[in-house]
Amino acid sequence: MLSRIILASAALLALSAPAHAQDRMAPNAQLFSATNFQGRTLTVVRDMPVIPATWSPRSIRMGGGSSWEVCELPNFRGRCTVLAGSSANLQTQLGVSGVRSIRSASHGGGGGGSGGGGGQSLKGMAAEFFPAPEVRGRRVNVCDREGGSAACITRESENFCRSIGYASSRNGAAQTVGGRIYLADVLCSRWQ
Repeated sequence: MLSRIILASAALLALSAPAHAQDRMAPNAQLFSATNFQGRTLTVVRDMPVIPATWSPRSIRMGGGSSWEVCELPNFRGRCTVLAGSSANLQTQLGVSGVRSIRSASHGGGGGGSGGGGGQSLKGMAAEFFPAPEVRGRRVNVCDREGGSAACITRESENFCRSIGYASSRNGAAQTVGGRIYLADVLCSRWQ
């Protein structure tokens, strides 16, 4: 009886190992060709400026506690969004028909990218204010296709705050510069 319990326990551990192992791995993103993490997969471990035209990601699963910036055009152009968590349906979440480039937005355990932890800010005990949020040293361009709608700005403010380790966004606004819409005045909070 004891040997059966040990064998059953070993089998359960073996079945659950891949999911747990992915979370402990180096930062990665697993792209799926269908929604709900189905279909063909492509695992990304470094910046990918061009996703082949034959590949059309429909969902993404994050690994290793990472955040990734996905863009609708090659070479990190067009509408880009930082994803702090997995997405079962990229089209619904991003509002674009495809993802053509992807790069890591994680930096130093939850920072906002190589440009620093999100740009210039005023940091308090449980919140941080970003007048002009940045990812990888560049302003966060959002919602051009949606005309800067309030729902889009709220969603992108949440994504930005979560990508740099905060629980939620308490405020977010849009600023138009040179015909492009950028996040502005984002207040990230440690509390939900």
